[in-house]
Amino acid sequence: MYYTWCLAILLIFNTTTAFAEFQENVSSSISSQENVLAVASAATESTKKNKLIAGYVETASISICGQMLPIEVDAKLDTGADSTSFHATDIVINKKKKKVTFTSFDSHGESRRITCPYIRTVRVKKRPSGIDLRPVIAAQIRIASKVIDAQINLTDRTNFAYKLLIGRKDLRKGLLIDSSQRYRFGKPDTP
Repeated sequence: MYYTWCLAILLIFNTTTAFAEFQENVSSSISSQENVLAVASAATESTKKNKLIAGYVETASISICGQMLPIEVDAKLDTGADSTSFHATDIVINKKKKKVTFTSFDSHGESRRITCPYIRTVRVKKRPSGIDLRPVIAAQIRIASKVIDAQINLTDRTNFAYKLLIGRKDLRKGLLIDSSQRYRFGKPDTP
């Protein structure tokens, strides 16, 4: 009987000690998680300070080849798209001079014929089948006070509501998207 009591006391002591160690580990784990969350929150706040929170549709001005008069259009800010596309028709690529000539349209339907150098051409899959070869040009996109240096591909977006689609590669240069909002800002600031 003495032996049984000793085992019972030893078992209770070991259980109590193990429980105390467990509680200590849990509380240190919780404070570690709190520290990680605090650091992540601070990093998120500093990132937000450098970024503009825009709606998923905004008025943008696009300056191609350093044009003095930018083209003003409604832009869809699309986190589902990888790259940026701009509406252009009558696209003619001159491979010898490495230039592209195209017609662009502003939000009022006024057209402008533009010739500028292109950086490269990209192949884009067309649905349901086929491949579209698009020239890529350098441009500056301005939304409110944010200016983004972008590489945009030219394509005919006649059947789309928005003539400029800004993709993730350019959105990460200073824009956060609030998908519940449209036109959070008025016209883009003038340079």
